[in-house]
Amino acid sequence: MARLFDKERAHKLFKTPTANLGSNGAPQHPDKRRAGGHGPTLDDEVSFLLPVDPDVAEETPGAFHSPPEWWADYGPAVHRWETLMGSPAPVPVEFGPRGGRRLASVFAEWLMGLPRGWITHIPGLNRSRQLKAAGNGVVSQQAFAAYLHLLNYKEEANDG
Repeated sequence: MARLFDKERAHKLFKTPTANLGSNGAPQHPDKRRAGGHGPTLDDEVSFLLPVDPDVAEETPGAFHSPPEWWADYGPAVHRWETLMGSPAPVPVEFGPRGGRRLASVFAEWLMGLPRGWITHIPGLNRSRQLKAAGNGVVSQQAFAAYLHLLNYKEEANDG
């Protein structure tokens, strides 16, 4: 497998949003999910492993990066994606209707490399449908890179 950088420079990454995030039910602690024979979801990780408090967390207008204390072990990866995206990460958690922490759909949207509101500001899309849209999507930056790779491969094949 090809790597973009040395394994020693790799950081802990979030899970990819999946289409069933909005219909999975409440998040569980990742250890409990693993004990049941399943891998944790993005919602599990964000809800239980991040120290950010949605009651006091505030995005800072004009800031290039979100507060590093929100991210625990995921900090370096979030910082890198913020740099690549050119925008700070939104608050990753919110409180659900029963008061429990849950993944904020705006964070899943940001993880997928989409501009703010691309999914979350569509009238009539509730949180479940927003998460489904994010999970069914593709990271456009990856799709663009793959398309360029295919175009270059085609040109090299035609030249040879």
